[in-house]
Amino acid sequence: MVKLQTLCGSKRPRSVSQPQPHLLSSNIFQHLPFELVEEIFSFLPIKEAKQQCILSSEFRIPTHISRKFLFGRDFTTRRSRESLVELVDHLFVTHRGRYIDSFQIYIDPVGVENFLHKWLKICREKRIQDLELFFYEPGYTLTADFLNQLYKLSTLKLVHCKLELPLNLQSMVNLRTLILWFVPLTDESIHSLISHCRQLETVDLLYCTGLLCVEIYAKEHRFFKKLRIAGCKNLEVFLVDSPTIECVHYCGHVPRIRFIQTTQLNEAYLNFVPAGSRRYLQASVLEKLVSDISHVKVLSASALIPEASVLEKLVICSRDNLSFNSVALTAKFRGGVFGEARYSFLNLLELHLIMEGALFCNPYDILVFMKHCPLMEKLFIDIDDYTFDCGPYWELHQKSEMDKFDHNFDRLNFIKLRGVKFIQSELQLVKILLQKATHLEALVLISQKNCHVNVWTPEGRRYDKLLDSWKASPNTKIVSFEHVAADHSRASTSNSRQWLFSSN
Repeated sequence: MVKLQTLCGSKRPRSVSQPQPHLLSSNIFQHLPFELVEEIFSFLPIKEAKQQCILSSEFRIPTHISRKFLFGRDFTTRRSRESLVELVDHLFVTHRGRYIDSFQIYIDPVGVENFLHKWLKICREKRIQDLELFFYEPGYTLTADFLNQLYKLSTLKLVHCKLELPLNLQSMVNLRTLILWFVPLTDESIHSLISHCRQLETVDLLYCTGLLCVEIYAKEHRFFKKLRIAGCKNLEVFLVDSPTIECVHYCGHVPRIRFIQTTQLNEAYLNFVPAGSRRYLQASVLEKLVSDISHVKVLSASALIPEASVLEKLVICSRDNLSFNSVALTAKFRGGVFGEARYSFLNLLELHLIMEGALFCNPYDILVFMKHCPLMEKLFIDIDDYTFDCGPYWELHQKSEMDKFDHNFDRLNFIKLRGVKFIQSELQLVKILLQKATHLEALVLISQKNCHVNVWTPEGRRYDKLLDSWKASPNTKIVSFEHVAADHSRASTSNSRQWLFSSN
């Protein structure tokens, strides 16, 4: 026994005893009423319940009372579909519990629709709370009548499943999590779901065809925290109006995008894919976007944003006999004088730049963008196959500005560059970062796969000496990995981004 000091009502310390875990009896449940033990086991998933029911022969068939019918990927890989259907059907038919809290299944629905109808009917009658239907192929539809009777539903995850919403939705008022992947949707249907389900915390729309205009008006939602929209290739308008939203992920073509009253937005992931001949962000869209998210703490962005987050460059540059005007946040001409844009990310602690799809971003664009993030502590850049543009505009204007760059990144303590090729433009960026990050703790370089520089050869060690000569802080640790597969560094992006990239 362990004695602890606690405070009683008179605020005088008293000693109480607490049993140590290793002294607990393996028969801790033996004196509890049968009904209570049965209730406890009913909350375990079927597989775990069968493993734990060794106290008495009365608990040899816990599947009859289990509340969690979870048949994930492991059931699919270990069994044929016929065997899986037979097992699941048997468990549903023989179930004698009052409730089924969770039903999860991974299956091809074609040809087993009648079984699915029967199982879902039982789930509805037993007040299902968490429903996850992961179909490998389309072919099944949740009817309006079924959806209108899910009064206790808290989580709904559908993959390759059609959804028929009733005209007057009456149920799902307790829905907290809505995940729809490869589900054909209309603008009206998603608007109806979000406006009706006031308890929503998470909305995840992935590869949902049919969406043209997603406008999330959630002023009355008190718990709305996370939103992801990715792969909806026809989307033209994306608007979020929520005072409670904390995390937004958007990946796809550049839509007309706005964030209104998103004062709690802490993390934004914006990976824009240029559509058609429009190979850059429009200045008006970009200015509003930066203003809308200026208070974020974690920003993951495609290079279309910092690359000359250029509001306008009046100089027309020539590349391969083609002329183009670029747009960016980093710098522009004002009254004939080259100067920096006016914006700031005063709360930004972590920046993750994705160079894939960039056109004319160069090291100076990144440095100036960082200059407007005075509190930034962590920097991640995925370079991959991109080669920094150091063409005529760089030679005429930005190279000289970079040579006299006098801003220190005093708070920057960690840098990770992925896909490094050790070419001159990349080394120029690394040099400035090492020289200006006065309190840098670590720089991690991960070479591009099949890079001509092997970090373990004498040539690679030569780069180590060069990098070491540039660092402003003698305590900075510089670590190199040969390619992405060999990246064993512990440091990574923020934990919340695990949800953003999750596909399971």
